[in-house]
Amino acid sequence: MNSNTNDQASVLKDFPAKDYYALDFESYEDILKIQDKLLIEHLNYTVCNSRFYRELFERHGLSVNSINGVKDLGQVPFTSKLDLERHNDKFLACEPKEVVDVCLTSATTGDAPNMLLQSSSDLARLAYNEEAAFRMIGIDAGDTLVICAAIDRCFMAGLAYYLGGLKIGARMVRAGSGSAAQHWHMINTTGATVIAGVPSLIRKIGQYALENGEDPSKTGIRLIIAIGESIRDNKLNLLPAATQIEEMWGAPLYSTYASTEMATAFSECRERKGGHVRPELIIIEIVDDNGDHVPPGGTGEVVITPIGVTGMPLIRFSTGDISFLITEPCGCGRRTPRIGPVLGRKNQMLKFKGTTVFPSSILSVVEGIEGVEGACVEARKKDDGTDNIFLYVVSMNPLVLERVIVENIRARIRVVPEIIFISEEEFKNKTHHPEKRKKQLFIDFR
Repeated sequence: MNSNTNDQASVLKDFPAKDYYALDFESYEDILKIQDKLLIEHLNYTVCNSRFYRELFERHGLSVNSINGVKDLGQVPFTSKLDLERHNDKFLACEPKEVVDVCLTSATTGDAPNMLLQSSSDLARLAYNEEAAFRMIGIDAGDTLVICAAIDRCFMAGLAYYLGGLKIGARMVRAGSGSAAQHWHMINTTGATVIAGVPSLIRKIGQYALENGEDPSKTGIRLIIAIGESIRDNKLNLLPAATQIEEMWGAPLYSTYASTEMATAFSECRERKGGHVRPELIIIEIVDDNGDHVPPGGTGEVVITPIGVTGMPLIRFSTGDISFLITEPCGCGRRTPRIGPVLGRKNQMLKFKGTTVFPSSILSVVEGIEGVEGACVEARKKDDGTDNIFLYVVSMNPLVLERVIVENIRARIRVVPEIIFISEEEFKNKTHHPEKRKKQLFIDFR
């Protein structure tokens, strides 16, 4: 193996010397010139050192020399989650002794977790990315940041937030993935000013406080970072549940988008109009069902090429997430493109009564309705081959809420699935899988 890890690390160390979020870019073309250079470096390193990509290029008769920049990237076939699962060891692009961290994907789609090994320069890149994201949101050394996400069990997210916060010099509280009561205690006793966590959990923490006669808006929390769940619709408006969180805590909610395979986060700025792409860390493509690029604003699957990863680098990795790119200059002055909210998962797309529906869209409507204590979506095939959707809801007032749920779903999505009210115990049995680390809010029996 011809390892160029040290050369790659030197490139990574140079990143902070140039602020690629600078406000002095005159056009998106200026950003593409930077990406062209960094992409060529990334391809040379990856194809030289990763057995998977070396064999992929040979099998398809490809040469790195034929790719002169982002515009030529379409020559390379997509990499899938199945590729990572079947050929995991072939993706390693550094010497085994250079691996300092093991990450596992969250396996939310029913597949087994994939292993992603990280070098020391990958951790430096991770910290650099998260520091930049935090600074964009407005976090600084004077903040106390409570991380309500697991930093153990080989999760990347909690580790990334922790490393980024340390680089800023903030006071870090590793609250982890405990109960609402534990998190509320942490927030109260540490003088927290920022929370990072899944919106549904942050909402639960606030509800716990209110039920116990406390006021979340009096805690001193000034910013909330939403991870793992979309908080906006396709028009970039806050979803009802997200609005409730802001009102409950008296603090603005900032959206971020990331995944283990990306090793990069897209964070909103103060304008909160999409997650800015860091052009020196990742290349984003939005493609249709045929793999062709869609124009800016068009909806399609997110395909990523994280730049500068040395442990297990990826080229054109299909995320399965459905979103869109915004290329107009942001109100903050930056000209970096932004990615919209994740509208759903490609493999979770449902055809129901002639309409395309994503389970996440249904849940985003229901979770914002007062009195709904939990909800999940189940899909089954009908005898005629079409999809049938069942919405399971936990509530103390089913007779009152059913009409409200129907009206809200019809107003936002137009088609209404069959609604079934279940107990909290039944909900836990449906959504908690012993081999999964996250609740399964979409159960697919198709």
